Amino acid sequence: MSTLYKSRSRGFTLIELLVVIAIIGVLVGLLLPAVQQAREAARRSSCSNNLKQIGLAAHSHMDAKKAFPPLATAVAGNVPYPNNYAGNGKNSNAGNQSRNHNTLFLVLPFMEEQNRYDTIMGNSVNGNGKGPFTGDVKNARETPVNAFSCPSSTVAPMAPFTGKWLAVNASKSNYCANAGPLQVWSVPNTTAGMNARIAESLGALQHGKLTKPRDITDGLSNTFMFGEVGGPADVTANNIDADEDICGIWLGTNNGRNGAPEAARYTGNGKNLNRGKTEGFGSAHTGGIVGFVMADGATSFIPESINSNAAGTNGQKFNAANTAARVAAAKNVARGVYQKLSVRNDGNATSLPE
Repeated sequence: MSTLYKSRSRGFTLIELLVVIAIIGVLVGLLLPAVQQAREAARRSSCSNNLKQIGLAAHSHMDAKKAFPPLATAVAGNVPYPNNYAGNGKNSNAGNQSRNHNTLFLVLPFMEEQNRYDTIMGNSVNGNGKGPFTGDVKNARETPVNAFSCPSSTVAPMAPFTGKWLAVNASKSNYCANAGPLQVWSVPNTTAGMNARIAESLGALQHGKLTKPRDITDGLSNTFMFGEVGGPADVTANNIDADEDICGIWLGTNNGRNGAPEAARYTGNGKNLNRGKTEGFGSAHTGGIVGFVMADGATSFIPESINSNAAGTNGQKFNAANTAARVAAAKNVARGVYQKLSVRNDGNATSLPE
């Protein structure tokens, strides 16, 4: 006599199901931060590569023209600064060279962007043209330059950039030149005004003047050349960029003689690293770090906790009588590590923080 056993399927109990869900939740909680960290590491690597390309382009410019590019080109008293530099623009001649172009535009030919450079330069002698533009010129000005866009930034390339005097029709940049601690505005349209402005340009690159490696006496490896800009804005800081994303622009400046935060950033009073202001350096990277490329072409990410003392280097309306005192204050040995790294010739050579 045989006995038959009838099998019966058994499902999950509610407790078992809840335990499984809890385990999955814990695993996801452990996995997501790792994935986010990996993605941010990849974005930082891409950003570092962008900075490296910009630095190499500046060095290629130096090889071709025996000097690094100016921070911005300008005209004062009908005299071009630098003299006879970057001509061939529309209606350009010996006394009216291309002006109000910033250094990122000037290195485009060394970044496989010669056609874009020629299209823009052939349309207008003035980099701050506000349009309207059409056809190839419009595309050349508004199409983003990949190497000027940090992947961590969420800012739209053509988000409005029209606050006060900053209106320049071009796509944005997450990188700007280092101009040092001193920022001024309302520089007079005279040779004396421009010469005093040049004297206050203490970064690796200068307004209206070509910089040679020998001018960077603190050492190429100890001086910022370009750095990141953008990231969350300090909404209490009365930003003059109307869309409050504090990015820069790679094409022009409103006036190459003035402070021009479209093209350059500063390390003076109130412009601490990652502070979220239009005139300072900052980024959207997690961890409070900001990328820089040094004058020797090396790249590094600097923590916002870097020692900073910018006393006596506040931005101000131009006054030639104050130039010598402001320059002396910016070069004072008491300035912070951040400020010393932003000045090419203060005699206080300082290494990057580890």
